[in-house]
Amino acid sequence: MKIVRVDQIERGMAYAEACFETFRVIDGCCFAWPAHQRRLAIGLSEFGIELADDDCRSLYEATVEAAAAIGSDALVRVTVTGGEAGWGLINKSISPAAYIQAMAYAGYSGPVSLRLKRWPFPLKQKRAKFCSDYAETLRALNGSKDIDLLFERDGMLIAAATANLLLYRRGRWWTPVSGDGVLPGVIRGALIEAGVVVETECPLAWLDDCEAVALSNSGQFVRRVAEITDIKRFDIEHCAFDELSQVLVGEAGLPKDWIV
Repeated sequence: MKIVRVDQIERGMAYAEACFETFRVIDGCCFAWPAHQRRLAIGLSEFGIELADDDCRSLYEATVEAAAAIGSDALVRVTVTGGEAGWGLINKSISPAAYIQAMAYAGYSGPVSLRLKRWPFPLKQKRAKFCSDYAETLRALNGSKDIDLLFERDGMLIAAATANLLLYRRGRWWTPVSGDGVLPGVIRGALIEAGVVVETECPLAWLDDCEAVALSNSGQFVRRVAEITDIKRFDIEHCAFDELSQVLVGEAGLPKDWIV
């Protein structure tokens, strides 16, 4: 066991005073980077951390450079913490620190099978990607290597472990309202802004009569769901997937041949 004695540690480690964004960088472009930057700023503001415009530009340039060193299609995580911490919660001179991780994208885009699981904790607002929220997700997984989960609580659908949920029923796409337990995803936001997806409360019972299901995040963009294990199989060839493709296809930051 490595034991290191230090006078200061990262506040992100000490107090989970950190937010992050994960996305693909394809041919030097990130789809909807301004939306990622806004969400990061919203999260950091809750810690009293503000990134200057020059910091944001430098962060983006460094991110693109790190991705280019990997190849033409990289999965990137940008984590911003409160910097080094002394003893206690009070931090009178916050100096943020950013960490960029990049790896070649090797995700599988085929249909996914999900397992339904009850979210075991009280729901709380998710305005940004707080590291502490994902520590809670790890607790919900309880050591499981299976992250293809769909969470529900009190009879309402929430989201998958790492993606927003999209349900097609009665002629249109629906997604749970962002806020308690539901992250305002960037891809989800683009689909809502285009008028293709509508926010609403999504009861668990909707799984009985919905025709198609998809997940959305900034790594896989949109992925078809084949089944909720032991509950229902869905039509993975449903024509409604074309509506989702038409919103995103051809945009900078997506593969040139990408479709749902």
